[in-house]
Amino acid sequence: MPIFDNQGSYDTEMAVGYAGMEADTSGPRDVASRIIETAAVAFGLAVGRGTADGSAKLSGGGFEGITIEDKTRTADQYAVGEVAAVKRKGSVWVVADGAVIPAGTVTYTEATGAIGVKAVATGIVAIPNAKFETTAADGALVRVYLG
Repeated sequence: MPIFDNQGSYDTEMAVGYAGMEADTSGPRDVASRIIETAAVAFGLAVGRGTADGSAKLSGGGFEGITIEDKTRTADQYAVGEVAAVKRKGSVWVVADGAVIPAGTVTYTEATGAIGVKAVATGIVAIPNAKFETTAADGALVRVYLG
């Protein structure tokens, strides 16, 4: 329930997280640096391998990882040519693309980087050794573990 005063309204509870926020930094983790290739990538999206060594992009081949937040970026995304932090192991918050449950297979849509439980098909890739740690409705935050 928000609090109202003459300055505006404020939430009484802190948000549990936000897209691209590392959910657990005390456990196993692996974060790689990748240069963003063809289009800006928002925090909390899956990226694939780029064409150049050490690069990543939306619609890239395979699964490279999930972009994590960088407090020095003002637009909550990495621009083309910037070095992005890409999480390859550990827990991270993302926005669910469809309703998800912990037992669901974690997939991502190559064109958008959105993470959900869609059926594997052309352009929809299963993320190996990944699992949802929480339940979420479409468009809500969900914790994903990359193993």
